[in-house]
Amino acid sequence: MGVYRFEDLRVWQAAKRQCDQVGALLKRPAFQQDRELPGQMNGAALSVMFNISEAFLRRRDKETLQFLRYAFASNGELKSAYYAAQGRDYLSAAETGDLIRLNESIAKMLRRWIATLEPGDQSTSRTKDQGRTKDQERTKDGLRTKDQAPRTKN
Repeated sequence: MGVYRFEDLRVWQAAKRQCDQVGALLKRPAFQQDRELPGQMNGAALSVMFNISEAFLRRRDKETLQFLRYAFASNGELKSAYYAAQGRDYLSAAETGDLIRLNESIAKMLRRWIATLEPGDQSTSRTKDQGRTKDQERTKDGLRTKDQAPRTKN
């Protein structure tokens, strides 16, 4: 099954969920009293979501890859911010664990998508009309090679 809208990507949906959770955290009084951390967290969370959508909309491997790398880096920045928030007692260990689990699942999906586009991969020559490699199709995670079995929901 092909994916034609970035909103249908599981990685984008997870990034939106993460962004929504960060937004809820930033409404807490402890976060509102901090001058630096909330802005950094908000920017990183938005960057993950925005860069995934922009990567999906690009039609050249190099551009797609660059935006996925931005999303991956921002996701790592946000993970670090979760630890900072826990260290400042804005988050409990349990909350931090939940946030990091979602963050790491996003990182894993991004890594898989990035791996399909990395230079040196023989399957990355694109067909002009499809905007993807000859052996790839868009899926809810991003791109998948056609010989990979479709994912089933757990």
